[in-house]
Order: sequence, then structure tokens, then C-alpha cells
Amino acid sequence: MRLVALWLALAAPTTSFFSPLRRHQHTTLRSSPDDDDEAPSVDGEDWRAFRAKLIAGGLATTEEAAEAPAGPATVGSGVGLDPANEALARAQSPSLGDLLEEPSWAHEVGAPEVGGLLLRLPLETQLCVARDSYWGKKLREFHEAEKTREAMAEGRRSGLGASELPARAPAADAGEGALDEVLLYRCASRFLRRELQRVASKGQVDDKGRLLLDPRTLSDADRGLLDMHQRYLSTWQEVVLVTRHDGAAGSDGVVLNRPAATESSDELSAALCVALEREEGADTVAPENFQTAFGPRLAAYVGKPAPGAAPADDGEEKAQKPKQTAMIIHGLAGLKGAEELSPGLGIYKGGSAEAAQRVQDESNDPYDFRFFIGKHEWAPGELERDIREGLYRPAACSRGVALKQCLGLPKPLWHEVMEMLGGTSEEISKLELQRRKDS
Repeated sequence: MRLVALWLALAAPTTSFFSPLRRHQHTTLRSSPDDDDEAPSVDGEDWRAFRAKLIAGGLATTEEAAEAPAGPATVGSGVGLDPANEALARAQSPSLGDLLEEPSWAHEVGAPEVGGLLLRLPLETQLCVARDSYWGKKLREFHEAEKTREAMAEGRRSGLGASELPARAPAADAGEGALDEVLLYRCASRFLRRELQRVASKGQVDDKGRLLLDPRTLSDADRGLLDMHQRYLSTWQEVVLVTRHDGAAGSDGVVLNRPAATESSDELSAALCVALEREEGADTVAPENFQTAFGPRLAAYVGKPAPGAAPADDGEEKAQKPKQTAMIIHGLAGLKGAEELSPGLGIYKGGSAEAAQRVQDESNDPYDFRFFIGKHEWAPGELERDIREGLYRPAACSRGVALKQCLGLPKPLWHEVMEMLGGTSEEISKLELQRRKDS
């Protein structure tokens, strides 16, 4: 019999179950565009920057209107990079410092795009977005019950019956059954706590403080809630760079804000070179050259969280682990062996052998390059489903936002980009920051 183990944390209101801040804090180490008189190119970064200007001015493009059935893209707040983050990025990488002379921007889009970002939403917001899911509907029922209790309490205080109280103004989009993400966020926190405590009451705590649950005692809906919660824990505040997106072939992406190492050893260099060869092919860097170039200053990241490994049942064969791949990402055109993620984008992958040679020749700084171990992979339609279900919020961004290092950032990248998006994204970022302070 297999048991599901969860850490019991019911005694800590701000960090239990749906607030995994302390568990993941180690992973985030510590301008509006100017008008251009010339007509921009319709391809690549020029088009993306032009579109950002349109959205900053309150206009939605035809492309986004078609892609986003729920409405036009959200207008960004107009703020650029966090000043302290930008100063650090300029100090870390000379080539990136030059790149940051371009305006930095980010805005929400209706669909994922290569070179764009995916921002992992809080579990509370996920339930707000996925309003037609089982737990999204349950949240709304809980919200309505809370409103009824509040009306009855207000009636008792005023001496009026609930039917005699002034009617509440409906939400602006109430006709579509949607509720404001920010207003529903705190309600969702209370709802999740209640439901997770209910599920936890069905288990027992072992001598290591873990909650043990027998899946046979849980309903399908409860197992779904636990799966949703566990996935949230492993992807908390991810910022994913989309490296491939094809409706027929699926999508790939790497997590930008999970630093793994800032220096290398002979063993790590050898393992990285093998993983890079699986991604790039035979023409990759030799381990000794890689160690010479990047040993003292390596920017390596976990490109995808490791899935939770469950023990195999008796008689069950263990599935063979997929071989690990690695990817080098940079903004350098003309690097031998590199390819642009999308024409005109200005973001490249590959070329690790030439990158090592340039670092050894002191033509480039080691922090001009980022290495990602593993990657997210979505089958056709899976990423779109994740977005519909509120796991990720897709955004377009300038190259500087996507390429800058995430080593020792004064402001975590997730909060920086959410603030750049503005609107409800910025407000949710503030609520998450407040939760961190409270914890």
C-alpha cells in the first residue's frame, strides 16, 4: 500500500500548505519606450517593441484580440526594470549592459510566444482564473456563502433584515461570471486553508512530522486538489522563458529564476558538457575547456523542477529516467553553433564551444551566458490548457528582461515582471510580498 506524505504545517497560518515561501526562498537569491519616428520592422524584436508601445498607449492589436478570447491584453504599468536589479545586471555582464540601453518592457499577451515569459500564478489566483473547474466553482460557492454571512451580520448590527440592506454593486464583469482576481485572492486563501485542513484531518502524523494520507480514503476531487497543490509547491513563482512553441509539435521552456551554481567543478563541467551535447549535437565544448572558461564564474540554473519521485510498488519495474539535457542561452548574434529562437528576436541558444573560447580569449564575460539544466516540455495543447487553468500568465518582454542574470537580485524576478505587467498582476505581486513579510 502506498501512502502520500505531506509535511504538516497547520500551526503556521501564513506558510502552511498554500504558502511555500520558506521552502523556496533560496531560489531567488538576493520606462516607457520612447516614441520612434521611423516605421518599425514587422519582424522580430522591432515589432515586439512597437506592439508594446501600442499596448502602453491603451491599444490592443488585432493579433492579441484574436488570441485572447477573454479580452485584450492587459496594459502594462509602464515601469521598467527595478533600478537595483538593473544596476546589478549592468555590473554582471558588459554585453547585457549595452542591451539594457534599449527600453525595458513587459506586458500580458493572450497566448504564449517564443521569447516571451510564463509567470506561475499563486494557487489562489489559479482558482480565480479557472472559474469553470471543479475547485473554481467551489471557491465561488464559498465566496457567495461568505457574502451572505456578511450581509446577515451587517443586518444584525443595523437592525435591518438582509433583504432590506442596500444592494451591493456587481462586479464589472459579473455578466460573464468572472470575479476580480484581487478581490477574490484573500477569499481563496481562506477557502484553500479550510479545504486542505479538511483533507489533512483524514490522515495521521508520523514521528517525523509528516502527514500520511491513504489515497483510498480520498475522493477524486480531493486527490486533484492535493496534486494541484503539490505542483504549485514545485513551481512556486517560476518565470519561464518560452524557447519553442508550435501548435502541432508542442512547447519548451526554461525556468529563469532558479539558480543552481555560480562556480563549477571538474565533475559539474563534465556533466554539463554531456548534457549540452544531447541538446546541441556533437559540436560542443570539451569539459576541460568548459572548466577553464566557466569554472570560477558559472551562471547555471535549474531549467525545470525535478518531479517528485514515488517508490515503485512491489513487482513494478522502475521507469528509466530520461537523460538530462542542458541549454545555453545568450543574446550574441554570430556565435558559431548558435541559433535564434525566432527570426529577429535577438535571443539565441547553442554555441557552447564558441562561448567557452570567447570567454577564454576574454572577448566575452562568463555572465554573458546562461546555462539551464533540464527544461519544461509540453505536448501539443498542454501549455494552452495550463494557461486556461490559471497555472501560468503569458507575457511578452524585451530582450533585456529575458536575458539578464538572476543571481543575487535585490527584487525577485517574478515580482519585478508582475509589476511591469501592471493591473491585477501588479496587485497580486503586492499581496504575495505582504504574505512574505507576514511569514
